[in-house]
Amino acid sequence: MSATTILENVIDERADMVQMNPAGLDRILSEGWRLLGRRMVRHNFSTWHRKLCRTIPLRVRLSAFELSKSQRQTLRRNADLRVMSASARFDTERERLFELHRERFHEKQATTLGSFIHSEYPNKLPTEGRELAVYLEDELIACSFFHLGDMAVSGTYCVFDPTHSRRSLGTLTMLLELLIAKEMGKDFYYHGYTHDTPSQFDYKMNVKGLEALNWETGEWLPLNRVPVRRWVEIA
Repeated sequence: MSATTILENVIDERADMVQMNPAGLDRILSEGWRLLGRRMVRHNFSTWHRKLCRTIPLRVRLSAFELSKSQRQTLRRNADLRVMSASARFDTERERLFELHRERFHEKQATTLGSFIHSEYPNKLPTEGRELAVYLEDELIACSFFHLGDMAVSGTYCVFDPTHSRRSLGTLTMLLELLIAKEMGKDFYYHGYTHDTPSQFDYKMNVKGLEALNWETGEWLPLNRVPVRRWVEIA
């Protein structure tokens, strides 16, 4: 797909983060919006390795979700970790973890955790915000943030220490959030977007019950679970 084609059908919307009721969060998530720091954003294009590409919003229909064999292995491999569920918070410890986390990427556009999570009211805006804090003994090695709708959950952001990459901490926290959302009786778990080209976000498609938003019709359509594709970091 050429850059010209992408730009002819551009969607690029932003709105300030405001308090809303849980049903309101359900609605904006279903329209392709996602939470980003002090804003809500909606866009059908992005850049990956300095090239334009399509963004594909994703969600999981929780009635169809079940753990795969490899995902069960991920949970077992991390059974020694301590996971604390609590009201979301923003502090220096989580900011430090973000600094470690962002070193994984060559394209560093965001400079603080506040670029992704509301720094003043992470537990209130736009709805109730929760976190999963993951500890190896007394060391915080991962923290994921999610927000609660009426029948949906937004998997808003996750940071982790890349020195523990063998643990697949991003996948671990996503799986734990999926299980929590299903236990709460929610219908959907929104976990951001991927690209129409292989990228670091491919792990989000390795889930059963996956659906993708069709930007042209506004419909959410079933998407087959996709094994992680190969992509190459560009120095």
